[in-house]
Amino acid sequence: MHKKIYIFSNFKDNSVSAKQELEEKLTARGYEILSEYSPEADFCFCIGGDGTFLSFIHKCRFPSAPVLGFNTGHLGFFQEFSPDRIDDALDYLESGSFSVQTIRPLQAKIVTPKNEFYRIGLNEILVRGQYSHVSQFSVSIDDTKIQDFSGDGILVSTPVGSTAYNYSLDGALVSPDLDVMQLTPVAPMNTNAYRCFHSSILLPADECIRIAGTGRSTKGTIILSFDGRTHEFSNVLYVELTQSDKEVHLIRNNEYDYWKKLSSKLL
Repeated sequence: MHKKIYIFSNFKDNSVSAKQELEEKLTARGYEILSEYSPEADFCFCIGGDGTFLSFIHKCRFPSAPVLGFNTGHLGFFQEFSPDRIDDALDYLESGSFSVQTIRPLQAKIVTPKNEFYRIGLNEILVRGQYSHVSQFSVSIDDTKIQDFSGDGILVSTPVGSTAYNYSLDGALVSPDLDVMQLTPVAPMNTNAYRCFHSSILLPADECIRIAGTGRSTKGTIILSFDGRTHEFSNVLYVELTQSDKEVHLIRNNEYDYWKKLSSKLL
């Protein structure tokens, strides 16, 4: 039986040419190339940078098939090979000389008086009020209130998302081998009325973070940003952030070294 492959790419010239070359080589090796994503796909290939990868994951609703990435962008944390190593990548795939990195995204449940909405973020989820106002939140972990927060917002990130927006907020870099969530304040205030924490909090991934509006943010508008997407919700009672039950499976070659890649890309 021919294995089925779905290829996702951005529209940059180097990505388009890499996709064409990849399609030709896959066809020559007897693979079936799908015109659109299907749960029947055996593997997915993503060509682009990290932004393209996140677009692919959301467009395909967090596909269950293992994903192999080719980097034509800048950092390329999610991508494993450069386009000039297409043959090497296919050889790895066919020989089984690869490992699979499993990523668990975050889920936000947004509760209003009449509805519940759900959104998922692979890197992170940012909760904030309206852009023209300081956000005022009560923040709880499981059933324990940890503080009244005033500032620009609260960011919750996955280990793989620790190198993204979280890093620019001076959050901790976290090994993807750890099953944790990271809560990082965004521009917290420190006044007589508010004593907000300024450092990140690492907590087990099976716990629940609840963010409820207080003061001017009570039952107000909440803006949720996740993986470069932004949605607005009105009359929000609270937001709960937990680890999602979905999984993303990244193909890594057996020589993959997270800390080496981190050092070369970011540090």
